[in-house]
Amino acid sequence: MNPVGKLCWQREFETGIGEIDLQHRTLLKLFNKVNLELREDSSSAVWERILHELLGYALYHFWCEEDLARQYGYDQEKHTDATAHFDEHLSFAETINDLRARLRAGERLAKATLIDFLRDWLARHITDSDQWLVAHILEKQRLAGERIAASARTQA
Repeated sequence: MNPVGKLCWQREFETGIGEIDLQHRTLLKLFNKVNLELREDSSSAVWERILHELLGYALYHFWCEEDLARQYGYDQEKHTDATAHFDEHLSFAETINDLRARLRAGERLAKATLIDFLRDWLARHITDSDQWLVAHILEKQRLAGERIAASARTQA
């Protein structure tokens, strides 16, 4: 039986880009680790360690996505979508940093506050925002493949 609130990898999370899918799987594993650890020990030290680890990996993932966006011209060709996507990354980091600041100020945080935020954010970001970026990247890759195939045919 799955622990309550556990996020499991679903087909709808797949993007078709291995690097992004691997990172999303890692984010889900981190979410599940956070969920489990906070059930066992909700001390300030555990909260701080968890939030630090989660934010560190999320920032790495965001950097990778934003780098791919730039490599494939998403930030230029789909500027409004890219800006909204990057703003979601910033908002996530700000929320986690806000939780860390509240914790350091001595506030007791409700586990549900973090768990609900993470579950909703991860599912929405993976199934919605990232899909726009991925669609752009896959289309660029498809077009590049067609150009290579056409070039090979003309050289043969």
